[in-house]
Amino acid sequence: MYASCVGKRFQLEHCWVILRKEPKWQFERASQHQRSNKKQKSHVNASSTSSAPSTPDSVNLGEDSEPLIYQDRPIGQKAAKERLKRKQGKDKVGETTVTNILQQFRDTLVEIEDQKKQDRKIMLEQQAMMIQQSQEKQELDRIEKEEQIMKMDISNLDPISAAYFQNRKLEIMQKRGFNY
Repeated sequence: MYASCVGKRFQLEHCWVILRKEPKWQFERASQHQRSNKKQKSHVNASSTSSAPSTPDSVNLGEDSEPLIYQDRPIGQKAAKERLKRKQGKDKVGETTVTNILQQFRDTLVEIEDQKKQDRKIMLEQQAMMIQQSQEKQELDRIEKEEQIMKMDISNLDPISAAYFQNRKLEIMQKRGFNY
């Protein structure tokens, strides 16, 4: 067949021996045989060399070929990509799919906002606790310093320092509610 079409002998026969039983080539050979059978039937009615009847399920192409069984031809890469693009296009265009995606996006945004609010609330509570602890610590430090002033012996101090600490003791006592 190759020599009649191209005009020279087929150089890759060793490859043909391996590939001739692959579904792609079975399909090609079967379709070529059907086309040639139609031409032969129109020109030569009963002069077929093959005694086996040709059915849609099997085709005989000569001595070395085996009956071919029609199988679904495997899909090619381009066709697979095109089919995938069409499928994705339908999903993108469909209103329900777009609506579902938008609703999921909105739900996600609401969840994120809720989480942010909770995080802010927790952070503010922690800051309030830290401020309260700091204020309590400052109050304890102030009371401790006042206690030190109240226990201080001012008899050994110079008159100016003794007067200062005496006034501080009086202020502390007035603040606590003791009157002299």
